[in-house]
Amino acid sequence: MSHPGWVMVSFLTELLSQSSKGIAQSLDNCANDTEIINALLKDSYNKHYIPSHPTHVRVDMWVQEVTSVSELTQDFEIDLYINEFWEDPALVYEDMNPCKRNISFDDKVLQRLWIPNTCFINSKNAAIHESPFRNVFLMVFSNGTLWTNYRMKLTGPCDMKLKRFPFDKQKCYLTFESFNYNTGEVRMSWNQPYPVILLKRIDLPDFKLVNFSVIAVEQMYPAGWWDELTVAFVFQRRYGWYVLQGYIPTMVTIVISWISFYLGPRAIPARTMLGVNSLLAMTFQFGNIIRNLPRVSYVKAIDVWMLSGMLFIFLSLLELAVVGFMSRNEGLPPKIKKRKRQEEDDEGFSWKSMQTSPHLELRQFWVDKRVNSLRNDSGVPPVEDYAPMELEQPYQNISKRREKQKWFSGLRKKWRALKDLRPETVDFYSAIFFPTAYMLFNISYWSFYLTSLSEYFDEDVNLEQP
Repeated sequence: MSHPGWVMVSFLTELLSQSSKGIAQSLDNCANDTEIINALLKDSYNKHYIPSHPTHVRVDMWVQEVTSVSELTQDFEIDLYINEFWEDPALVYEDMNPCKRNISFDDKVLQRLWIPNTCFINSKNAAIHESPFRNVFLMVFSNGTLWTNYRMKLTGPCDMKLKRFPFDKQKCYLTFESFNYNTGEVRMSWNQPYPVILLKRIDLPDFKLVNFSVIAVEQMYPAGWWDELTVAFVFQRRYGWYVLQGYIPTMVTIVISWISFYLGPRAIPARTMLGVNSLLAMTFQFGNIIRNLPRVSYVKAIDVWMLSGMLFIFLSLLELAVVGFMSRNEGLPPKIKKRKRQEEDDEGFSWKSMQTSPHLELRQFWVDKRVNSLRNDSGVPPVEDYAPMELEQPYQNISKRREKQKWFSGLRKKWRALKDLRPETVDFYSAIFFPTAYMLFNISYWSFYLTSLSEYFDEDVNLEQP
């Protein structure tokens, strides 16, 4: 959450909790910062001694900038301020008549004090800024409250789910905890009411921060239980670049492939070149987009778009093959054209060779029956002793062959109907069917991915506050 007085939020929170007594004390006899710190850090102070059991540490975070979100390495880079507050009874100096109710120091004094030894346990890389000096801030209040502030640059992990790419939302995490002390020694919690503050609006060239959430859990380790403070950042991808560089060019490529429907059946070489070049252009555009993405094994939204576009171009090439086959005899002399048509009728389907006369089947049946009667006279078992299926076999063969004849006859009629279809008619209906089908595909595609409907299929992206 952005706040106009972000620098003073944590300071005022502690300052207003101080007691108002001692304001009227004389400044002439007050103790300065050097006297106070020397008195506090005398030989009796032990930096290894825990102030209390447990010591309560409050944490808040100021987000300065998010510099990048990477799909290939699945991480993000962030610059932030991390604040910690705790109380140390050994550093109370109210009775020393201090000149100021709070004293600021650098990291050299901090190294002499007890600290909760916190860190980002899931960061890939973390460093404290050192320009022009080490960016560590320490403030000690008169009641023994300490405030530390570190300005850091971090690289944290992101749980990349690219099913809706490039219309996806990505969630990145940072987990903060004490590295040395479990819950019996240090208890950690988010500082309320603003645990995370955005110092500015976070906008990247390809992402924008749309939400963030915090959660505190207890995590079990072999040495006991630890408090873990986790902040999750949700980034919405800006898909304008992909529309300009991917979606619109592929639409134009697919529309160009439809020009071949209007060139006529005689322009086969030109239509072939147009279709093949469109397919190669789609392949190049697809490879140019996915080369900057991780090699995931599931289908992304951009994959559906590109592969569907390739399918439309491939189908237009198939339509070209059909038109070329139907117009293969165009331009030949009428006699040669008629002769080739007769040869196709005779050789395309050998209908006569597939037919068998039923009279021959009946003749074979009576011959078999005569043989059986002769066997009866010679002591061979009569025909009745054979299985009934053996007698019915000839009739079954005849019925099967008649069914095949009907099937081939229907197929032949359909073939003749297709032969009467002209190539111009195929091009005419293709010029209507392809744009209509592509328009329906666009309506379904954009309605699915630009609405919340597709988010139900991506269960890992949860935008609700935990």
